[in-house]
Amino acid sequence: MARSKVPSEERVFSLVLALVASAGGLTKHELLSSVYGYSDRYRDDSQRASLERQFERDKEQLRLLGIPVETIDSPGEPGNNQLTRYRISKAELEVPEGLSFSDRELMMLRMAVLAWREGSLTDEARRAAMKLESLGGGRDPLSLGVNAGFGTSEPSAPALLTAIEAEQLAEFDYQMPGRDAPLARRVYPLQLRRFEGRWHLIAFDVDRDATRVFLLARISGPVRCRAALANEPGRPAEPAILIERAVTEMREIQERTRVRVRVRPRSRADARFSRGARVLEESAGARVLEFGSVDTVELAAIVASYGADAVALEPKDFRARVVELLRSVDRAHAGAALGEGQL
Repeated sequence: MARSKVPSEERVFSLVLALVASAGGLTKHELLSSVYGYSDRYRDDSQRASLERQFERDKEQLRLLGIPVETIDSPGEPGNNQLTRYRISKAELEVPEGLSFSDRELMMLRMAVLAWREGSLTDEARRAAMKLESLGGGRDPLSLGVNAGFGTSEPSAPALLTAIEAEQLAEFDYQMPGRDAPLARRVYPLQLRRFEGRWHLIAFDVDRDATRVFLLARISGPVRCRAALANEPGRPAEPAILIERAVTEMREIQERTRVRVRVRPRSRADARFSRGARVLEESAGARVLEFGSVDTVELAAIVASYGADAVALEPKDFRARVVELLRSVDRAHAGAALGEGQL
């Protein structure tokens, strides 16, 4: 029997969103045919029974998280579970009155989720991570189907967060696209910020006497944090102004740099790129999206990772980069197959 490749956390979180979004509730048929994690198997009649059992288990998991699923009987046929409607009251997901988190506390919670996801998740860790996300602790609903939160491992994040809190200097090697060797950077970290689904460091570069933005995924090796020496420049007096300017510049670059990607509807690529995108064309088998990007080099790698579910269209250099990445993967696989055959 085919199994869905959708992780259970993403499926259950998608279910939460659907149940919260519909004030009048949804029937089991409506949920199983439309919710991410169920819908990919719903068309297979042989899997209907297992899907319904999965739905019951997911409802029980939500109850364990403290999120009760309400049931509404059909007024015409009470007791008919095929017509029963399900919903979650928005009030059940609200943060309790009087409870709030500072920016630092939210960052620490997100870091904890990152640590859990990169290790072997226990049941309690999974429940805690999902509970945090359901309360708005860092997951974007429209990015369901792709890595949420930090997504992949960001080993430099803990040290950078420490440097921000202690107002220390941080030194690290940074791999720029197109360069053979990384460059040494000496900065005052100001803020870790999620932009376009990836984590960036906004920092004041001491050697360049200017604010810079670094993609965490390009930081190589360890991050060394230390207090500034007497002969080194001090930390900027008004970091909030520098952060605001950096974010504004990123948004301006994003607005200027437009790309077009064709995606398969209801695929992970569609879920990732649809947010904020303009739909130029739409059919049963394809959607053409236009959106901005602050980093087309990184975006090319992401598009390539979706394989046939995403095709880069424009601009030409962006498309060429994606094509080259796919060809390099093809060459690597061909080489590996040849090597195995020669053994």
